[in-house]
Amino acid sequence: MHLSFDHLVHFSPDPLSAQKELNEYGINVIKGGTHEKWGTFNMLAYFHLSYIEWLGLRDITLAQTVTDNDLIQQLVNEHTPFGHFGRFALRTDDMDLLIKELQSKSYAVKGPVAGSRQTTDGEKLQWKMCFIEADHDSLPLPFFIEWGEPEEKRKPKLAAFSCHQAGQLQLKNIYCAVHNLEKSISKWTKLLGVQSGESYKDSLIDARCQKLYINGGNLIFCSGTQGVVHDTLKKVGERPFLVELDHALTSQQITVQGASFKLNK
Repeated sequence: MHLSFDHLVHFSPDPLSAQKELNEYGINVIKGGTHEKWGTFNMLAYFHLSYIEWLGLRDITLAQTVTDNDLIQQLVNEHTPFGHFGRFALRTDDMDLLIKELQSKSYAVKGPVAGSRQTTDGEKLQWKMCFIEADHDSLPLPFFIEWGEPEEKRKPKLAAFSCHQAGQLQLKNIYCAVHNLEKSISKWTKLLGVQSGESYKDSLIDARCQKLYINGGNLIFCSGTQGVVHDTLKKVGERPFLVELDHALTSQQITVQGASFKLNK
């Protein structure tokens, strides 16, 4: 499977407030648009083709009726006044082939589901998604996305949005809290067919960690009995909790709506 990291979804109680706060830190967060049939809207921060999405509820009554989109169902179920990272998407350029490969590995696939949103300048963006039926008590498995345009056309459009006052930021790692490191690594390497590094102790977050290498943004799984990993597991369960960005002008760590960002020079 040829997959790249596409985006990380933050379940935001107030995407406009998140935009304002992150812009003050020099991270360029722009208005995305509305998803008319799902009752949601978003704000986006691009780091070339990879991005972070702050997804909010525009019409919770409509969102509660959605049955074919696991992400919207998860947003509704996990919506809080505080916010947290919820799930991420991996990008493919051949959704039909990807679904066949997943089914050959005995995964139950839901989709493809057609998606679209209207941008602020009137452009209609379109994409397809698919989901894997899984145990929601563990780290949510990624959903998969195929954009309506090839990367060569999307790159120049997104270049202007990838300019940040904080620096030429590049998404490097997404840290995820898990209960059982070995079990999670085994599960995800089987699913994605990617390489993993050796496990190591991260003294800064007081956890044992292991990296999965993915183009556009690596995943680092972490397990620990105290500190931020323990706190994440207790508050929201197995979820992403930290994004690491490289090439910042100044090193800093910030937290916005229950999600942390580490900017490295």
